[in-house]
Amino acid sequence: FGIREHGMCAILNGISYHGLFRASGATFAVFTDYCRASIRLAAVAKLPNTYIFTHDSIGVGEDGPTHEPVETVSSVRLMPNIDVIRPADPEETAGAFVAAMQRIDGPTFLALTRQAVPMLNDIDVKLRREGVLRGGYVARKERGKLDLIILSCGSELQHAFAAARELGDGVRVVSMPCFERFNRQPQQYREDVLPNDCRKRVAIEAGVTEIWYQYVGLDGKVLGLHQFGLSAPGPEVMKERGIDAQHVIEAAKSLLAN
Repeated sequence: FGIREHGMCAILNGISYHGLFRASGATFAVFTDYCRASIRLAAVAKLPNTYIFTHDSIGVGEDGPTHEPVETVSSVRLMPNIDVIRPADPEETAGAFVAAMQRIDGPTFLALTRQAVPMLNDIDVKLRREGVLRGGYVARKERGKLDLIILSCGSELQHAFAAARELGDGVRVVSMPCFERFNRQPQQYREDVLPNDCRKRVAIEAGVTEIWYQYVGLDGKVLGLHQFGLSAPGPEVMKERGIDAQHVIEAAKSLLAN
């Protein structure tokens, strides 16, 4: 298509309207704004398109702030009838593709990283894949009394795990790759994952923070971005903007101290 994201996504709609094939298209996540109207129409029309959009955060690094999504992923989450899935590793990504193919009453937006991410082998493979289908799941269960919940998704889930290991046995880690799928789960499942009696919660994502407050509540903290990125190696940009395990630990300790 060349630099024609709007045209690409409009053509996906035409293919889906025809009905013979499952349509998908790929570009950088930051260019969602070029094709938002076509994506919105797919959501309105309940077309089962799959958007495979990569370079999903400031981890892009050297390309600089023009190519580093900050508000993009959450802006799509705000659109009705589209599932936004931001997987944390290759196994969650496999689950994300299955979820996209299973959905036939609306589009799915896959937000994938540019940078390499670790295999999260502390989590069972089946749990990672099937957990994506439910939108959110307990990736690390506390041992003993539950004191704190750390929520994350995508490339930042590794920081949630690193922080939990440092903070001790009373910390649960919840992977939340797809808010929309999680919110469609039965109330009892959502309560099992995020029990109401644990109000000390920290969320971390390399994006705007506001949408996470539906899960952390008024008593929780969200670590995210309130400004655009930088032109530097991805890990340096993440560290400069406070997206790392140490900042999660500090936020958690401030909650646990009260």
